[in-house]
Amino acid sequence: MSFALTIAAGSGRRRRFRFERESVSIGRAPENDVVLNDAGVSRTHARIERKASGWVVTDRASANGIELNGAAVVATAPLREGDRIVVGPVTFEFRPGLEKTGWRRRWKRTSLPARAGLLALAVLLAGIAVTCATGSGQPSPVERSEARSGAPRQPAAPTSKGDLAAGRAAYERGKRKLAERRVAPRNLYDAWASFVAAGEHLKDAAGALPLRDEVARLVAGSERDLRRECQRLLFVAARFERYGQLDRAQQAWREVLLHFPGEDPAGCRRQAEESVASSQPDERIE
Repeated sequence: MSFALTIAAGSGRRRRFRFERESVSIGRAPENDVVLNDAGVSRTHARIERKASGWVVTDRASANGIELNGAAVVATAPLREGDRIVVGPVTFEFRPGLEKTGWRRRWKRTSLPARAGLLALAVLLAGIAVTCATGSGQPSPVERSEARSGAPRQPAAPTSKGDLAAGRAAYERGKRKLAERRVAPRNLYDAWASFVAAGEHLKDAAGALPLRDEVARLVAGSERDLRRECQRLLFVAARFERYGQLDRAQQAWREVLLHFPGEDPAGCRRQAEESVASSQPDERIE
């Protein structure tokens, strides 16, 4: 089962997210599938899940509630294609995925010659797509899988310099991530990493001067925002420790790890790893 959420209003408008699962949680806490860093969003705010009767949205006892097509959701409400779900400052548009059984029925009704032609066309298009992705610097299937899973990763070092197409592709990825920075904790870091990779690709690329200057500006701005975010998160964790709230301090340190999935210019992840490891010496931090 799958469904898609498109941001219809709020930060990151028009961005689309597809989920290959039957339950997705939305809230301010970092363990949610969709994280909204806003004071108007509860730690565990809402859940979209598949029931026997179809897709539903549930208010998880949030402080400010959720709205479905302009009406407040009391507990659980059914979802239909095109429904709009308001969670804090963001409005999502819901689109369910196509069921596999529907495709099977269409395939069975297709004649054998037509099936052979479709399969041949699919093979041809797949070969063209692989060739284009390899030559244009688009993310590989492995990279797209890592992005969906949210697994921590280090910034990828460019394999070569002077590649205008790869630099432009990395620049576009960075711009998308920057627009989505309020949707997931790590998007600001991913934007910075993409801009750094774009700058490396553009160093010796012919005709890249205007874009190279823009990338340099975005790298500097992203680093500045990362340092500010680092200072904010470290202040919160240190305050909990100062008042002896060790459990909340550990939770704050782990939130740092979500915001900084790899090495960063402020050294924020390193400080968080050391703080978590020092209080729990038997736990391994990846």
